[in-house]
Amino acid sequence: MNKKQSQYLIWGIITLAAIIVAANSFYTIDTGERGVVLRLGRLMAIADEGLNAKVPFVDNVTKLSVRDRNLSLKSEVSSSDIQTIAVDVSLVYSVDATRVDKIFQTYSTRIEETLIRPTLSEKINAVIAEYPIEKFVEKRAEISNRIKSSFTVQVDGTGIQVKSLLITNHDFSGEFNKAIEDKKIAEQGAQAAKFTLERMKLEAEAQKIKQASLSNMVLQEMAINKWDGHLPTYFSGGQLPFITIK
Repeated sequence: MNKKQSQYLIWGIITLAAIIVAANSFYTIDTGERGVVLRLGRLMAIADEGLNAKVPFVDNVTKLSVRDRNLSLKSEVSSSDIQTIAVDVSLVYSVDATRVDKIFQTYSTRIEETLIRPTLSEKINAVIAEYPIEKFVEKRAEISNRIKSSFTVQVDGTGIQVKSLLITNHDFSGEFNKAIEDKKIAEQGAQAAKFTLERMKLEAEAQKIKQASLSNMVLQEMAINKWDGHLPTYFSGGQLPFITIK
């Protein structure tokens, strides 16, 4: 290899090195994100959206979303009367963009697993345990609001911003569903029996009124209407039938 070729090789290596250094000196943060800049493991800065610079091969950047997130949590809980209820809860929350450094120092990128899920699960259990199962459907909106309030108080100061919390679905145990069905059947049977008894009372009362209103003349007229026109073959005396003697 001659001198000129050696120079080309050196310049090629320098150019390649410069490209690699430049590629590792800049990075972009997307809209709705923040960058946590670590230098040799130490938190140095929080980078905003757009193009940012860093020390190549020394700084490491971890991105955290500050957008609204939707967390769905399924849980089996007990009511105050020890009945099992399966609930689906939807939590909408976000990370406070001004506290990304504190959040990362405390939870790294695992705030959902470390803080949110266990805290939310505990609040769901605690609130629902105060209600009997038969009041759950009627009070579902109230229960959702109480869980949200309790959870919000618990995570206050951590950098979590709670936007909304709803119980989106629920399901009772098979035993309770059967008990409800049996209760409905029993109530329907009781209503039917009550209706039948009322009908019999009304019919008896009507019959009593009817009988009281039948005079001797009405009875005789009814008998005449039913007479076939033949007198009895044998008559033992007394008044002939259907003839009134005044």
